[in-house]
Amino acid sequence: MDGAIARRSAPGVDTTVPGDDAIPDEQGDTGEGTGGEAPAVGSTTQTTIPEGCRVPEPAQVAFLGRLASHDELTATYEVVQVRAGDLGGYSDGAIVVVRYPNREADFLDVGETYLVGAKASPYAATLESKVKEPAPLFGGDAVVGIDESDAPCPELEDPVMTILPTGRRVEAGVLATLRGEGAQVALAVIVPAGLALAALVGLVAVKRLIARRRAR
Repeated sequence: MDGAIARRSAPGVDTTVPGDDAIPDEQGDTGEGTGGEAPAVGSTTQTTIPEGCRVPEPAQVAFLGRLASHDELTATYEVVQVRAGDLGGYSDGAIVVVRYPNREADFLDVGETYLVGAKASPYAATLESKVKEPAPLFGGDAVVGIDESDAPCPELEDPVMTILPTGRRVEAGVLATLRGEGAQVALAVIVPAGLALAALVGLVAVKRLIARRRAR
């Protein structure tokens, strides 16, 4: 009998059982009608992520560190406390170097303590973190076809970030790198403006003087 197996039994008792092609799996799914992959699940929140949404990468380590120095690409920390994970072979005693993209290390203040979430850098033999959230590529979901699902993307915290111990974000605005240089900034603005004003007053005075002489 095709697709089923008949068993002999007492009259009036139906013992026909499904064939192998109709036996469901352990999850109760026959495997029919599911052509796509399972949706991604956030490793830190166990939240189902709709297709097309960005999934933050997990951090290898989270530690409190006092910033000892920094340059355009890296920041050197004195580790105060490891909160989660393991520094592995990236630390030299209590000193660890963390790489930052796009000169974001300039937003950090020497002597301040930060909560650093970091992962292994794919570009150097150091850990890597960031201060600013990465901007969506090409406008994110606003671009037609980038995310055809109706489910909104959940707002997930990126664990690979450097923040303040209070949980607040590091100030990373346009003027953030000018902190502590107020006098120099003021001079850079006031001196050119003063010179331009003096030149304008001088031109007006010369013009009036010429007009008076012509009037005589």
